[in-house]
Amino acid sequence: MSLPASEVPRTPAASLGGAGQRMRAIDTLLADRGQLFQALFLSAPIPKALVGLDGHLLVANPVLCALTGRTAEELAGRHVDLLAHPDDPPVADLGLVPGPREPADLDPNLLLDGERRLRRSDGTELWVVQSHEIVRHNNGEPQFVVLSLVDVTDRRRAEDDLVRRAFTDPLTGLPNRRALTDRLRHAVALSRRRGLQVGLVHLNIDRFRAVNDSLGHEAGDLLLSQVADRLRWSTRVEDTAVRLGADEFLVVAEDVEDLDGLRALADRLLAVLDEPFLVQDREITLSASVGLTLGSDNTPDDLLRQAQSALTRAKADGSRARIEVHEGALTRDDIDALQLETDLKHALDNEELRLFYQPIVHLRDETLLGYEALVRWEHPTRGLLPPGAFLAAAEDNRLTAKLGAWVLHRACTDAAAWHEDLRVHVNISARHLAEEGFSDLVADALAQSGLAPHRLELEITESTALFAAEATLHSVAVVTDQGVTLALDDFGTGYSAITALHRLPIHTVKIDRSFVADVVTEPATAALVQGLLQLGRGMGLQVIAEGIEDLDQAHWLLEHGCAMAQGYAFGRPAPLPSPAEVLIGEVTDAPAEDVAGELLPEARELPAVPLQRSQPTLRVTDLDDTGAFATGALFEELADPED
Repeated sequence: MSLPASEVPRTPAASLGGAGQRMRAIDTLLADRGQLFQALFLSAPIPKALVGLDGHLLVANPVLCALTGRTAEELAGRHVDLLAHPDDPPVADLGLVPGPREPADLDPNLLLDGERRLRRSDGTELWVVQSHEIVRHNNGEPQFVVLSLVDVTDRRRAEDDLVRRAFTDPLTGLPNRRALTDRLRHAVALSRRRGLQVGLVHLNIDRFRAVNDSLGHEAGDLLLSQVADRLRWSTRVEDTAVRLGADEFLVVAEDVEDLDGLRALADRLLAVLDEPFLVQDREITLSASVGLTLGSDNTPDDLLRQAQSALTRAKADGSRARIEVHEGALTRDDIDALQLETDLKHALDNEELRLFYQPIVHLRDETLLGYEALVRWEHPTRGLLPPGAFLAAAEDNRLTAKLGAWVLHRACTDAAAWHEDLRVHVNISARHLAEEGFSDLVADALAQSGLAPHRLELEITESTALFAAEATLHSVAVVTDQGVTLALDDFGTGYSAITALHRLPIHTVKIDRSFVADVVTEPATAALVQGLLQLGRGMGLQVIAEGIEDLDQAHWLLEHGCAMAQGYAFGRPAPLPSPAEVLIGEVTDAPAEDVAGELLPEARELPAVPLQRSQPTLRVTDLDDTGAFATGALFEELADPED
């Protein structure tokens, strides 16, 4: 209910005096607002600046000058982006839009309210909370902007330190398992956009517990820190090395094209870890087992599980420095090769390996001189496999020595049952020859089989002879001192045939089949082979031509002084027949005389086979030109097949 005007209470005159004083004070302030604003602006404890609508600084207060490390004169007239951090994206690219009551042409740098990173004049970074307020004319038109920057650098650093501690391994400084998920998610997304793949290399230090047990946990921690440093230095900028815990590490490799590239990275990391570590004045040698996986359509968790599964297989049999690949990262050929490697581990135990023998004969009359032992694998599902199908798998699985030992023992045992003048040739790989105890292995094989040492000839390649280490040379010297002889296989195809002949006590050279194949049709090849024959004879070596397949090749070699031969013309590699059947006609698909014909007319002078340089003790043979290889007595004893 409203009161009549006559009844409205009157304010006493005394009360009007206070209100009048306030009004007069406001009028005074408004009259001096420029000086008041200036005083408040300059004395404000918060860094402030007056900025034109186009982003150029007009005036900066002392606190802002102190914050940025620049004087008011240095800031005046400069664009506000002078303060922006160069590593951050340009503010203009952020798509900021002025508000409804803000001018459309307002500089984007003034619209970025909130936390942002700036750079001081000395290059150090600082974090501020930015806000802005538009000052207008009496008619409402925008005049300038008051920009306020609150320093929050200390708070931000504390937060970053907490985050760093949460996502960093405190011992090694590498990202930890918690950081891995985000990093891997980013890598997968990036690789999908680029059409490439993400590779994971999961490493576990072999027998690391022994270091802790023998040297203590402090030494173990120092060793892990050094491992982390080497992984950090050995990866690309775009890769990330992570410590998963204890002695496990993982490398996330971005933009991997194929499995070969990932294998190359794993090999490089293992090579880096092969170098000795120095811990508490002790040298420690480490190795690592590795699991690999590769993909782009997998989730981060799936990739991690695959890498862990591959690592588990790598450590399953207790071997060291082994690399396994998750099958999902492999092609069909890769899976097939891995299965073959697995099968080969059991081939020896399951007695699936076989030795085939190819005859070595005298070219004049096909007199049998000996055999070369050639390994075959009777695979339960793949059938009979030649060496080329599985020797690489043996190298990858470090089975070379085990396989070579089996071949050597079997060949010596078989040869011991042959006629005493027949010899056996056994191929030796460079890795097996370099194995510690190789000379003892040869001695054991001879002793157990009862084979005379001079009936065993070991075949090596030119590269093996050229690059053999001192330990290998010593091992060869011990073996040859026992009476075993040495043959240089694939003669003429290596780096330097003459150098190879001088490094080791070579007894026999075998001219490679690639030369023999073209000896009739290619004059240049014929000249080369003729030179090799002359070189061999001039150095007192026995020379065998490999790969003879037809009569024309045999005739040419005879005419140029080659006495011994090996090839399909005289017999294909085949299982060894019983001792009573050791006739060359029975180890070939057809009798030798039907295959090679009468190779040497009676009137032709016979090429002689030089005696070996080492002059082992041998039984005098009936054929002066076959050296230590054969005797005519063999065929006299076996002339009648019914005996």
